[in-house]
Amino acid sequence: MKVERVHPKLSLQSPITAMDLPGTERRLVLQVNGHVSTFDNRDDVEAMDLALDINEVNQTKNPDELFAAARDLTLHPNFESNGYLYVVWSIRPHDVEGGTRVSRFQMELPSKREIANAGSSDSPDLALPRIDPDSRLDLLSYPSGDHIGASLNFGPDGFLYITTGDGSLPFPPDVNKTAQNIGDLRGSVLRIDVNQTSQAADGTKLPYRIPDDNPFVDVEGARREIYAIGLRNGFRAAFDPATDDLWVADVGWEKCEMVHRIVPGGNHGWSLYEGPHPVDLEQTPGPGTVILPEVVFPRSESQSITGGVFVPPAAFDSSDNLALSEQYLCGCFMNGNVWSIDTQSKSKTGQPPVPRKIASTGLKIIDFFVSEQGPIPEVLLVDYAGGLYRLVVNESVDDSLAFPQHLSETGLFADTTSLVPNPGVVAYQPVATMFRDGIRTLRVFGVPSQEPINPVRNRYLPGTVFANTLVRDVLDSKGTPKTIRLETQVLSYDGLNWNPTTFAWNEAQTDATLVPAMGATKKFRVDDPIWGPRDWEHRFYPRDVCITCHNVANPGAASLVPENLRDATGPGSWSELAEAGHLVAAKVKAGHEMVDPADEDQSLEQRARSYLHSNCAHCHRPAGGATSKMDLRHIKPLKQTALINVPAVQGDFGLGADTLVVDPGHPERSALVYRVATGGPGKMPRVGCSAVDLEGAKLLWDWVESMSPHQEVKAVAVSDEETNQTLQAMLLWQKLSRVSPEKAKDVVADVLNQAAFSHSPVVLGLLQPWIDPSQRTLLVGDSPDADALLALEGNAQRGLQWFYESAASQCRQCHRIGGLGKELGPSLAGISKRRTRAEILRGIIDPSAKIEPEWQSHTLLTVDGDLVAGRILREDNDVVVVQQADGTQTTLHSEDIEVRKPNQQSLMPAGLLSAMTPQEVADLLEFLMQTNEAGELPVAD
Repeated sequence: MKVERVHPKLSLQSPITAMDLPGTERRLVLQVNGHVSTFDNRDDVEAMDLALDINEVNQTKNPDELFAAARDLTLHPNFESNGYLYVVWSIRPHDVEGGTRVSRFQMELPSKREIANAGSSDSPDLALPRIDPDSRLDLLSYPSGDHIGASLNFGPDGFLYITTGDGSLPFPPDVNKTAQNIGDLRGSVLRIDVNQTSQAADGTKLPYRIPDDNPFVDVEGARREIYAIGLRNGFRAAFDPATDDLWVADVGWEKCEMVHRIVPGGNHGWSLYEGPHPVDLEQTPGPGTVILPEVVFPRSESQSITGGVFVPPAAFDSSDNLALSEQYLCGCFMNGNVWSIDTQSKSKTGQPPVPRKIASTGLKIIDFFVSEQGPIPEVLLVDYAGGLYRLVVNESVDDSLAFPQHLSETGLFADTTSLVPNPGVVAYQPVATMFRDGIRTLRVFGVPSQEPINPVRNRYLPGTVFANTLVRDVLDSKGTPKTIRLETQVLSYDGLNWNPTTFAWNEAQTDATLVPAMGATKKFRVDDPIWGPRDWEHRFYPRDVCITCHNVANPGAASLVPENLRDATGPGSWSELAEAGHLVAAKVKAGHEMVDPADEDQSLEQRARSYLHSNCAHCHRPAGGATSKMDLRHIKPLKQTALINVPAVQGDFGLGADTLVVDPGHPERSALVYRVATGGPGKMPRVGCSAVDLEGAKLLWDWVESMSPHQEVKAVAVSDEETNQTLQAMLLWQKLSRVSPEKAKDVVADVLNQAAFSHSPVVLGLLQPWIDPSQRTLLVGDSPDADALLALEGNAQRGLQWFYESAASQCRQCHRIGGLGKELGPSLAGISKRRTRAEILRGIIDPSAKIEPEWQSHTLLTVDGDLVAGRILREDNDVVVVQQADGTQTTLHSEDIEVRKPNQQSLMPAGLLSAMTPQEVADLLEFLMQTNEAGELPVAD
């Protein structure tokens, strides 16, 4: 599906929610600044009419209060007769008691006579809806904070349901422990009757009544308004018209985004858990067994979930194959994707609902609403960036077939053999670039018109394209060195989304072919600087991996920033490109210029900061998708990067419980240095390279070592063997990185033969560069020893975390289990009932040995010569629907299919274990063996 802008001439500033205004032909919008406005529902409408300014109303009553934001608005079911509307809004600062308010206002709708007389000289505004500022009635309040929710929904029972957040900043999570506290309104779903008043226990009058069947009305110390607990930041909710169940989208913390089916009195987990992941099990839990979310999105797929509406039956043309009727829609504020969820799937199949991505909008989706003012219902999206959009069926049967299949067809190059760009496509060369296993890059970008782009302000023209050709020295069949192009990565902008694609170069180096969306691998012979000639595998990354970096927080090419080209004259400089009309002129602030990390004439700090920017800052920046709060952009002052003396919350890897990201003066104790130095657990960067960047890690070591210590050197407990071993390995790594490769290999061989030395993955990861690639036991490799893997004891909880979190995990790209993953292959839930441990392992090692008929793929050739490969989902006399390996669905007309052939090769690729440690494989197998048939994961009470 796709989106179309409605009311394109209307200027909105940070809209929060919008809706049709019953009894009129107007719409209402709430903006974050507290403005409630209405406007005519016409495509050519250019202006809104302000009905209420909540900030102004509050300033009149409480001039000392500082307005923060409006969060949601809903209308009373009897709005046309009583004019009641309800708003959630808050004041600053954090943790102000009563700083978040749910207030009722009354709107006066114009009469028919007023509408008829509107526009006269005596009463020009008679037909405009008006909100009486004196009608404000504060229903209830809770402390202000960062995550305050909130969503307002009237249920089928006529009661008002309110979602609240835990009120905390991201770090530390749920600092006030509100979400498990039934004596606190935060982190919950509330339920009140706004049609009646009542008396509180202390005798004060309440402007609402608490329903008698609320779950905690008889529990001592509980807030009786609470309907369910355990939410982090419930943001947008909807009632299922088929069951009256309330579905809430819940913004996650570090690992996932969640969608809950709310259970009365239910404990939905936070902050004991984030979805299935333990967070803080030491706190006092609230009542009830933890209820897992119905749907969990990994952070690689969604970074800030927004619910949600149920699609009316007549909303979309019944001829389309999307089958969206009565399904729940939710979206992502960060990447603009939209998913549909069949909330009835568990009752139909016994399996958890499977989210299906139906659109990539590129919008900052803050809300959905259904409009019924036209001939058929429409689903609309509210874009926080300032617009309203209609969700419509894409008329194109399959866009992927129209996309260029070869680099020569993209229009970027006049001659792909010599890589000569076409006019309008220009080369640029950053000062600092990513480490890519010895790969070099050739970069160009193209702008579709004479108007320059402005990467500094993230302003790009539709049709802007970046292309990055990866070049490496390899050995031919005779061992002779030669330089080849491996791939060209293309990033194109369609006006909403950045779309990544990859083209793999042919042997003749004359052209490159489009790589499947799921990626690929290819082996080459290279001259390793430590081990000499050896085989090396190059990975063409899946497009979903590319999107984790090229998202709304980091659009365009991460390398094209003024500080990385510098404002200097000469070929490829920012000034030259600006003078030629390709870029907007920009000045670089003194001291912010990036340098080549290998340039020893530059300062250690400049080199290290440039290295961190080019290798890490595409994720480690605000909303970049990383799970830490670091901001490693070069423009940020060091004290604002969250590097120095900040606890390493993502794991200490044996360095000690009080490990810091950067411990000044002590690189051997710094998690940052460890993670760049290791080839094992916790390796960074996760994407782009397989080898350890020894020069980069040495640079970071020297930089941290040059810092003045900020604290006393921590004593290492002699009894703490793991900590001693890790620190010893770090210190040994430092020595090995400074000597010749031959000497380092001899030292490591001797150390590994010492019985007292640890052979843990952490230690072996640090020594990996000097262990013969053919002898490394850290990774399973391409020839797994099934018997040895089956003999290892696994841990189910670690296996869950690997399945869900690891960048190397590809299982969830095709399989679902316990609400996780996708449905491109069979569900793994309850697989232990169908297969033994050994059968599961053999199925992973050789997936094509046995293919169940319903999961067999086919190759179809159309009369136009197009090849489509995938699993046949549905076919009748007219069409065949094919699900391809990347999850996309292609509909072909039966009469257009010339050849149809079953494939003997599984859609599941071989070699999935090669990048795993043996222990990770054992943990994964144990995880798969412990899940039940409903896909439920073992969770403690």
